[in-house]
Amino acid sequence: MKKGFTLVEMLIVVTVLITLMGMVFRLGSMGSDSTRRNVTISRLQRVENCLSGYYAAFGSYPPVKLHGTRNIYAKANSHGIQSEEEENTDLWSWSSIGEAREVAAWNQVEAACRAQPVDACFPFPDGYSQRIKIVSDALAQKANSGDSRYKAYWSSPEVKAVYNAGFSDASSENIGRFNPYKDDVEWSKVQLFKFGLMSFLLPRYLVMMNGDQSFFDYAQWTGNNTLPRNPLDDSEFTWNKIQENQASQNAEQLASVANIPSQAITARWMPNLEGVVASEHTWNLFGVVISTAGDGEQKIRSDNPAAYKSVYEPGDFSNDSHSQQYVLDYITVLDGWGNELYYYSPAPYQSYTLWSAGPNGRTFPPWVPLDSSDLSTIARERISLWTQDDFIHMSN
Repeated sequence: MKKGFTLVEMLIVVTVLITLMGMVFRLGSMGSDSTRRNVTISRLQRVENCLSGYYAAFGSYPPVKLHGTRNIYAKANSHGIQSEEEENTDLWSWSSIGEAREVAAWNQVEAACRAQPVDACFPFPDGYSQRIKIVSDALAQKANSGDSRYKAYWSSPEVKAVYNAGFSDASSENIGRFNPYKDDVEWSKVQLFKFGLMSFLLPRYLVMMNGDQSFFDYAQWTGNNTLPRNPLDDSEFTWNKIQENQASQNAEQLASVANIPSQAITARWMPNLEGVVASEHTWNLFGVVISTAGDGEQKIRSDNPAAYKSVYEPGDFSNDSHSQQYVLDYITVLDGWGNELYYYSPAPYQSYTLWSAGPNGRTFPPWVPLDSSDLSTIARERISLWTQDDFIHMSN
């Protein structure tokens, strides 16, 4: 008689193999998830150390101005820009839950949570036209890819119109500007600077003095920065002179910027940010390399469309003297899942909350009571799912 395995024995072997493979995959996933959690906790702790240093130096936590409203009922468009006139309170009176309703609700919540941003945004320096073109092409391709993971986001005609327009005004010399000639694109103006948490924790003049000099006479910049004096000789500075000194290879000129008190004091906590900051550049500040540039796990994920709302966020400023639209550079801190951290500090800035939305990438603002009568039982259940994996660190 020929010897061999019976059908039952074969089924048993296959079942055992499948079980073992499943265990291996689960263990691998657990290891990866544990790493991301450890990265998140480490980065929260490092930023907290910086916040403690800031408080010790200035007597308050970073007074990040509102770049929007904390009102979760304010309508937000697909770019995360809130409406000052329109509210949608019915959004939370859920009697049932559906994908479209939840996406719309999260869009409003995320915009409110980002009212005090973590990231700092500013004009790209010269010489980055090729990088901008690559990003532009990637966005257009993603908007038309039909990726099922982000179907609700990319299916918006408004989003597609903007991303298909690209970052060019039909002139190869001006790559980096949004196309102003397409009637279906809303981005007639751009918020050229975003003064988020990182603009307080980093030496702002060493990091953000890039781009055309005319931008530093722009109302948003001058309104958020008091013109300092040269700490070496007490002479008067101009913004253009500060930028020239910052870009200089001359040690004395560079020192005149680095030693501005508000800049020099950040050196105290800069080691906490070593290898933590997400940016397209590698930054060496006071001898500490802080950037994670080039590390795909620690940069804003290219497959996360929500990230682009932060990096290339439009605004509407009536006093804008620069009518063209520019792609903005950015610098921020991400959690282990590639999502930006959240920051909340109400005036007079004597307390703060710093947190990560966790693996599911969704959260809910700590200033909104969950027992609010505007929230239905189903809404509360959904919010509980959004926040159950959050990492929250409160100030002492």
